[in-house]
Amino acid sequence: MITRLGVIIPAHNEEEDILGCLESVQRSRSCAVERGIDCRFRVLVVADACTDATEGIVEDFAARHRDVFVLATSFQSVGRARDFGWRHFMRTEKSTTEQDSDSAWIAFTDADSRVPEHWITTHLELAATGVDCLVGTVAPRPETASTELIAAWHANHELLENHPYIFGANMGLRAGVLEAMGGVPPLVCGEDEAIVDAVLREGGDIRRTDDCRVLTSARLSGRTRGGFSSYLRQLS
Repeated sequence: MITRLGVIIPAHNEEEDILGCLESVQRSRSCAVERGIDCRFRVLVVADACTDATEGIVEDFAARHRDVFVLATSFQSVGRARDFGWRHFMRTEKSTTEQDSDSAWIAFTDADSRVPEHWITTHLELAATGVDCLVGTVAPRPETASTELIAAWHANHELLENHPYIFGANMGLRAGVLEAMGGVPPLVCGEDEAIVDAVLREGGDIRRTDDCRVLTSARLSGRTRGGFSSYLRQLS
């Protein structure tokens, strides 16, 4: 049974998008509560090497939402930021009566993304069936790109159950599996694919689903070389 949920959001200079991301996560949390899901909940934004107003925006949001926290780091690495976030969550949420890391679920998204209202519910419902790693789908946010680019994306991606894609903006893992694999690989880019490879090596149960599709920015100038924006530039 999942009793603790940590949502980890790495952010590097995301002052334009982080608020929308946080608001979508909070709506998803409210939806889960309305559906009777009860577990301790925390959102950790890892403000990694930020030189803009990202950290302050999160602090202002956190002042109104007691389950939201910001962690300032200087890694300049999305893999290390994700790893720092979930480890901090486990250190601060583990009680003397809850030593089993399999009772904690870690959900990852990105600061320029918007999760659907049923995102948390889907993660936790699949975790309850014994799934160790949820690999969800992602699509560009329509308001952030031209109609032609959005159409090109969907022409190249068939988003279905058991899809072949891996997106760090929509991923969840049982904390026990993360511990067994040594945490999130400390990569500047491609940490999401490395996570799935590590889960497979550990014999974890992976579920690839389109049930909780996340929408993310279609900006062509990204924060990580070789990331989502690099692929979109090729399509454009």
